[in-house]
This record gives sequence, structure tokens and C-alpha cells, in this order.
Amino acid sequence: MLEIVSSTCGISPLSLADKRKEILLDISNNDTGVIDGYKQYNQYDNQTPNFLSGGCSFDIVVEPPTESADYWEIGVFASRKAIDMLRIASHRYDSATYNSIQGMSRRTDRMFYGSGDHLEVECGFLSQLSSQSYANHKYGFAHKTTSIPHSQEMMDCVYDGVMTTLFEAVEEARLHLIKALGVGLDRFSEGGFNLDY
Repeated sequence: MLEIVSSTCGISPLSLADKRKEILLDISNNDTGVIDGYKQYNQYDNQTPNFLSGGCSFDIVVEPPTESADYWEIGVFASRKAIDMLRIASHRYDSATYNSIQGMSRRTDRMFYGSGDHLEVECGFLSQLSSQSYANHKYGFAHKTTSIPHSQEMMDCVYDGVMTTLFEAVEEARLHLIKALGVGLDRFSEGGFNLDY
């Protein structure tokens, strides 16, 4: 079962928001480990840290601009199972996840393109998570910043888009694994595997 824990940070004391933003940057730059950074982040946030509870889970955090750090920041923490499921879904060329992650730019600081009903979230930064799965990381972290001015409402749309992409990815991976298991069982029952060694 997929669990997504969210924290969208609105108005908060300036010093706490700056500390949270700095921690996310430190994790992204590998100056702080994912787990240590996550625990530090939660010291300055009022959410219950459920990310470490295991299973297939993501934790999405959004930090708004402050006076001293004038940029939006989004971070996605992921468990090992979650990054493995994301990798399975995002590397199948016929999947919607492939289009929404691999088909998007990893390098742009744009959070989305289009507007209103035709808004499309730039989820290319989530490919960082599937790369971490290939590298056998125990936990994953993907991070993106933008200095382009966005309203809280637009960033709420970005948050929703990232969450939807992650839900769809896990569901696509689950269906793919079920199908692969069925094909394997069919081959086994038809004598497709030679067990005589």
C-alpha cells in the first residue's frame, strides 16, 4: 500500500523556514544523509515523521520563498521500495510515468508549463529517485528549486501533480509486476524452464 505523507509549509517563522530550506539543500548536495536530514527537517516542522515507517512511502515537502532565500523548493523523500517501484514504472516506454518523468527536463528550474486547466508539472526531477534505485541507495531524495515567482495556488497544483505522478507510478509498477509474475508462472507450468542441472 502506497503512503504519501505531505507537508506544504505556508506562513511560519522566518528562521524555521530558512532552516528547513537549508536542510533540503544540504541533503540535495550530499552534505547530509537522507535519514539524518529528514530527522533534522522534522525538528523544524510540525508534521509526524511517517516516512521512516517502512513500506512503499513518499514524503513530499514544499517550502515557499523567504526574505533571505527567495526561491521555491520542493523535496521528495522515498523509501527503498518506493524508489524501486518508481524505477520500474518510469523505464517502461509504454507507461504514463515514463512520459511524465523521463520525458520531462531534469535541468529546468521551471516547476510547470502551461496554465489553468492545461497545466503540466515538470516532474523530470523525480528521475533522481530512479537513479538512486539503480545505485542501491537505502532511501531516496529528489529536490528542485526555482527562482521563478509562483503563487501558493500554483505551487499547490505542482504538489498535486507530483503526488499524482507518484501514485500512478506505483500503480503502474504494481500492475507490471503482477503481469510479469503471471507470465513467469505460465512459462513454468508449460515446461518453459529447464530445472534439470
